[in-house]
Amino acid sequence: MTQPDEPFAVLGLAPTLEPAAVKRAYFAALARHPPHEDPEGFRRLRDAYEMLSRPGALAVAYLASPVDVRKLADEARGRFDAVLERAREAALVAREREELATQFQERCARLRWEEALRACSGGGRD
Repeated sequence: MTQPDEPFAVLGLAPTLEPAAVKRAYFAALARHPPHEDPEGFRRLRDAYEMLSRPGALAVAYLASPVDVRKLADEARGRFDAVLERAREAALVAREREELATQFQERCARLRWEEALRACSGGGRD
């Protein structure tokens, strides 16, 4: 969350390192605070824009802005939940295949020679 006096908050913008996003936010905010109707609001906008437009100031303001942990967690959850679910399902399928292979090996190990020959020749399906 940004504080009301932070330059990003004044511009109505989430902290970013993109100068173009700052410029777009500034011009969008100008429509809400035109200089001839809201001189104080315009001054705050202009100060925030100029502060973020100085070389290196955008990075400093970005690093100094508070981190929205909930938003970051939601973004990470959105990126990784589906991938983790697919990996979990693949692991379950692999485990089932492994169990079936083990059961097959155990069953084959219990066969007598005659039963094995009959099963391999196709004459003794269970």
